[in-house]
Amino acid sequence: MILVRTGPRFLFLRNSDQEKLLSLLEKEYSSERKSLDQAIEESGEGDTILVVLEKEKDKEQVEGSTPVLLVRIGSSPLLVSIINKQHLQASIENVELGPGLLVMKAPRPGEKILEKVQKEYEAIPVPLKEAIVKGHSDWSVICFTDRPLSRTLSKSDLLESTLLIKKSVPELYQQLRRQSVKYLTEELEEGEWRELKINIYDSLERYNIHYERVTTVIEDLEIGFILGETWSVDHPFVLMSVSVFQVQLFTYLGPKEVKRIMMSLEYDDEGNRVADFDLYYQKKKVEWGGMEKGRQKNRMELATAYKEKYMNSLTSQAKSKLAQLDQALRDCENKEQCEYERKQ
Repeated sequence: MILVRTGPRFLFLRNSDQEKLLSLLEKEYSSERKSLDQAIEESGEGDTILVVLEKEKDKEQVEGSTPVLLVRIGSSPLLVSIINKQHLQASIENVELGPGLLVMKAPRPGEKILEKVQKEYEAIPVPLKEAIVKGHSDWSVICFTDRPLSRTLSKSDLLESTLLIKKSVPELYQQLRRQSVKYLTEELEEGEWRELKINIYDSLERYNIHYERVTTVIEDLEIGFILGETWSVDHPFVLMSVSVFQVQLFTYLGPKEVKRIMMSLEYDDEGNRVADFDLYYQKKKVEWGGMEKGRQKNRMELATAYKEKYMNSLTSQAKSKLAQLDQALRDCENKEQCEYERKQ
């Protein structure tokens, strides 16, 4: 689970002929022009956003619609590359490295995390664009989001507040990595993480496949840590016990939210019921009835709605892996065949 990660660096280049320099860089690094807002949304760790300015133009005039280049190279190797290319070097009159960007996990509303970080690091709350143009090379900009950090983030994924901190990205990143769990905990309503138990029951005993499905979703949505897995016994009816495969999850989400995610995995991508995923918190079973307000839907209707919500939030890699695992479930047509598959 990722709680804090780096973002792109900003490199400001000046030339009396802005269009000429943009064209040269665009061709040299096979990068299409984008607006600053678009480049930030599409950027990831290790990328550089090149902002080309006219010689006398102040950085304060940079706007979200300003044309820039997003280059999938780190700022240091990119700058070395530019210096070593004589035709580029001759076209640049001034170079300025902007602040580094960090993105931090913060469940909405995120106010407690923001206030804590702002106080401890004497941060300056400013809009993102303003932070980018005002920050120096040894400063950092922190954005906050409740979305998974393993993917690119749109502007709407970011919380409104942004902090500008007078610390370099490497130094601040190391500190926040050690403190991020503490900050996240303080944001939680009840001030605590929860240990949940997920009991998986499948009459065909395809537990190895279900375990892969569960871990794929948990890791991709970044909802917590898997503490372990074991065999357990469940009692669905009086005087009846069945063996179940149990996964222990340590999460900041509420039990109902995790129950929704687990219900979405009870059906495969063709709508077939493939397993029961019972969830326990503090030795009590989290029931699916009454999960939503308004008209009560049946279990399949709810699971289908949850599947559409959560599965659409997965990365393409996770979706592809789940499709393969769902097909593997269908290929296990009987218990004996699945036992054989596991032994291989």
